[in-house]
Amino acid sequence: MNFLDYDATELACNESFQRYCREECETDMIFWSDWIARHPVKAAVVAEARQLVEILSARQGGRAEQLKHLKDGLAQYDLLQEALMEPVPVMTARQRLPVWKYAAIVGGVLVLAAGTFFFSRYGHGTMSGQPGATIIASGEEPRKSVVLPDGSSLILRKNSRVELAPGFNLQNRELTLTGEAFFDVYQNAKLPFTVHTALLDIKVLGTVFNVSAYVGHPATEAALFRGKVEITCVQQPQQKIVLQPNQKLTILTAPTDQPSTKAPLLKVVPLDADPVDHKAREIAWVRNRLEIENEPLSEIAGKLEQWYGIRIAFADEAVKQYRYSGTFESETILKALDALQLSYPFNFKMVNDTIIISK
Repeated sequence: MNFLDYDATELACNESFQRYCREECETDMIFWSDWIARHPVKAAVVAEARQLVEILSARQGGRAEQLKHLKDGLAQYDLLQEALMEPVPVMTARQRLPVWKYAAIVGGVLVLAAGTFFFSRYGHGTMSGQPGATIIASGEEPRKSVVLPDGSSLILRKNSRVELAPGFNLQNRELTLTGEAFFDVYQNAKLPFTVHTALLDIKVLGTVFNVSAYVGHPATEAALFRGKVEITCVQQPQQKIVLQPNQKLTILTAPTDQPSTKAPLLKVVPLDADPVDHKAREIAWVRNRLEIENEPLSEIAGKLEQWYGIRIAFADEAVKQYRYSGTFESETILKALDALQLSYPFNFKMVNDTIIISK
């Protein structure tokens, strides 16, 4: 079978590829991991196919019907494509792939709408001498999800905090991190996104990465998963390091009780993959794999609340009864809600630190 001739939709319909995406069969995982490595020219097709499988996996109803729904949806998509002169964009908290196309694929023509996330200030104060800075802290919560004014999202780990610079999303997109956070940054070339830590300055345009910078720890790490970042060591500003996906920069310093005059040691290494699930260990703390079988949205929301550290409320009782089946993995609550929303439409917005779900 020559998979090089497959487009994204044909690949997503292949049951072996679906098992690979859902990590259900080790044989399929080995085959596709090797095939993808040997055919980098198909990277874009594979990425699109994986997203189709993710959407399919969150489909409403039982698993047995999911493949049939996808194939039927493909035929409906062809008809829809002929009828539409231009796609109608679906706006969520950030621009993503053409969602209207996938909405048609997963079950016919759906009218999708998403509320806009509005940022609320979690607290005011000063850090680093900046009056009026906005401080967001996780405290003792294992994880705290935050949507920033620019549409970027981040998850703070326990005992971590960020300080948004005055004028964030107006004159700049700069923040200071103490602790650990996972970032999914909305792209805006006019306002580069910059994360400052005690030892590193990390400049990005649009990317997904994790930064660990706890005070008193001997190592600070920046791990990149998608996109590109430029990192400058505060103590060696003349040296700039550009990370590629699946790389991390580690900077080692002397313990705080053993001051040293030596320059910190910088090292770029591959991400640390778990030998069992082949996922990067650097973000094991933030990744959430949901196994759901014909569960109502009210129960799924409870699981999301517990994992991502953010309250979810319902404006309509009927929405609670929407039922879903499947297995999907998501790094942020936005992506989890997007996957569910695509397969059965609802609206969501953020009001006073709470996600409100409605029809």
